[in-house]
Amino acid sequence: MMTSPNPVLVWPKEGNLYRFDDVNGTFPLPIDAIKNTITSDGYGSRMVITVNGLFPGPSIVAFEGQQIIIHVQNRMRTESTAIHWHGIQQFSSVYSDGVPYITQCPILPGQNYTYIFEAKQHGTHFYHSQIGNQRSMGLYGALIINPKTTEVPEIHEGFTVLLQDWNHNDDPETSYLRMIDGVFNLDTRKYEHPTHSVDGTNFSSFRFHSGLINGMGRFYRTKSLSNESPLQIFEVEESKPYLFRVISAATLYPFRVYIEGHPVLTIEASDGHDIVNNVHTASTKLVVESFIIYPGERIDFTVHAVQEPGTYLLVAESLEVLDPSVDEYHAAEAILHYAKTPYISNPPKATPNTCTLSKPCITFNCPFLYYPQGANRICWNLDSDAYSKNPEIDFQEVYNVSQTLFFNFGFNGDLVRNPGSVNGRQFVFPAEPVLYRTYGVARGCEKANCGQDAVCQCTFYERLEKDVSYQLVLSNIGDGQGWSQPIHLHGTGFFVVKIGFGTYDRVSAKYLQETNDIHCDGRMKPSMCNSERWKVSTWDTPNAIPGIKLKNPPIKDTIVVPSGGYVVIRFKAKNPGPWFFHSQVDLHTSNGMAMIFQVGPVSESPMVDNPHACWVQKDTGGDNRSINNSPSFDNQEYCLFMDVYSDLKPTPCMLICRLTKEETLWTSGALQKGECEE
Repeated sequence: MMTSPNPVLVWPKEGNLYRFDDVNGTFPLPIDAIKNTITSDGYGSRMVITVNGLFPGPSIVAFEGQQIIIHVQNRMRTESTAIHWHGIQQFSSVYSDGVPYITQCPILPGQNYTYIFEAKQHGTHFYHSQIGNQRSMGLYGALIINPKTTEVPEIHEGFTVLLQDWNHNDDPETSYLRMIDGVFNLDTRKYEHPTHSVDGTNFSSFRFHSGLINGMGRFYRTKSLSNESPLQIFEVEESKPYLFRVISAATLYPFRVYIEGHPVLTIEASDGHDIVNNVHTASTKLVVESFIIYPGERIDFTVHAVQEPGTYLLVAESLEVLDPSVDEYHAAEAILHYAKTPYISNPPKATPNTCTLSKPCITFNCPFLYYPQGANRICWNLDSDAYSKNPEIDFQEVYNVSQTLFFNFGFNGDLVRNPGSVNGRQFVFPAEPVLYRTYGVARGCEKANCGQDAVCQCTFYERLEKDVSYQLVLSNIGDGQGWSQPIHLHGTGFFVVKIGFGTYDRVSAKYLQETNDIHCDGRMKPSMCNSERWKVSTWDTPNAIPGIKLKNPPIKDTIVVPSGGYVVIRFKAKNPGPWFFHSQVDLHTSNGMAMIFQVGPVSESPMVDNPHACWVQKDTGGDNRSINNSPSFDNQEYCLFMDVYSDLKPTPCMLICRLTKEETLWTSGALQKGECEE
């Protein structure tokens, strides 16, 4: 770790930082110096990508309905990039979705790119790299859209929590190769088996060393002994309520989030959409002790600071179940400090909230049915326990659907024989952006030797008719089961109308076998289930499916498909363009767990002149439709400059500067009034 802008090597002790030559830890650096130091978990040194010199990037906050203009310059020396605005539906602006080789060319080193889109849907979102696994190096930040009101809202009354699983050693390419080839301990010369979840399902080979909250965390050398690195601090006043916006920018692992000593959390929203516990009763609040969040998901909750004033920990524990012989603790931590009380800079490991048989703890958003008997913990999920809060949301447009499509997300760990795939298609990125070059440049699946039991390589896409309502069944069954997958759809939100689980042991909570609701058409046993249908023919009538939620179903853009189970979603395809549909685990996407939905005719897809075309440009005959780049009263305009940061030369990676109407947009961290500053 080194300070910035004047680099000095530092080391952690008791929640503070000390100069390298202060060997006894006598003179702690001031708080401002800690804020300007990229500490991660305080262990060793590795390269990161920063935004405005910050890790993670600064929060961008705007009002719903404003037009946002973002100019990006890639200052990285050897890396291309592209920025996806996760949660922004990009209605009529598919060209700003930020997916390389689908909606744009990659931004090469030294190149510029301009993103222009409307700030719509209000809620908690984030921005991140959509190339490889650059998110694991820090290229992400919060994107908050506030409802449009006549008065300035109290947007600072609360906190943003960005979660990340941190690895000390691996850059994106190395982490991908380790996922394929495995992780080996060079000291013992033994293979390190991947960990597994509460229900016994698998995680990939990505070593979890520490968890980070807003780029800060502690590395635990044992289950109870940390390196005492500084933590993020959230200061609260007694008796006041606070809104926490939790964003998972994690590479692989899901977290269970709770606050020490505060067993009452009220879930307010998921993926930017307000939710409640039950719209049919007087008590609608979704009150839980903790919740589970997967990569790409966002969950907002409120907590009242009504406990004994002091210092507590906000904890995000990995869902990993470690062998008792493993002397490690896998969690992200932040300090919740009551104002006007003594501050403890290095609090001890959190004491879990008390859960008893008579008063069990409720955990929301479980991707499984149970916790082990004796944990005294009850699982709630979106299917049975969450409803959309907004009655004006028009579910009627998807109450009746025209077609049901099945997509099986397979990934069984045998990456040579059965790599990541959707319906047996291992996704191959095209050589040129399909938005501008249609699908003539893509590697079609028709000639790729795809089949019911085989895995083929091709650019898998599905054409959807514009303004038609669809029902999608997303599954993880057959030979490719074993992982609960967070699946993200670009270009639209969707209604979650049913979640189907496999069979679990009620005592151990372990997963036993897949759902019996779906029939695999494959001839081999086991089968990759590349072709599916409902086992019961009456389910072919969508609204006749038992347990289908036709009243106020919750809305998401990232949903966890349980291992051995499925999720049924509905949406109306009304946003023309090619939209990416993929696992939010970037390592799995890179391995082929992705596809494209082309909504409407290609000719209806909004396009702009590409200043850095990665193909031989030809006369388009006027098909490309330009956008109005002239600033207006409601525009918010930024400049982004990208580079990398290392302990040897700390430099800004992404600079965001405001060029218009500064009083209508707030950011945390780096944006200041006046001119842009590096």
